[in-house]
Amino acid sequence: MSLHVYFHTGDLVQLKQDLPHKPTMVVQKISKIRPTKEDTAIKKPILLGITCFWFTKDGLYQERTFSSKDLEKLC
Repeated sequence: MSLHVYFHTGDLVQLKQDLPHKPTMVVQKISKIRPTKEDTAIKKPILLGITCFWFTKDGLYQERTFSSKDLEKLC
């Protein structure tokens, strides 16, 4: 049974992949779309991605949108 993780604006996250120097990021925005009126089978909004920001070691602002499957919450 899989455990669902829900992200909220302001959460601290990082990439799940084992990469060197992966940054700690802040969730800035949860992007979703609502189904059209013609598509009555789908009632819930569809998740497009999680937009996160972080600062590099040089202090440069970075921002990207990730799949929720690629992120993990930090406590």
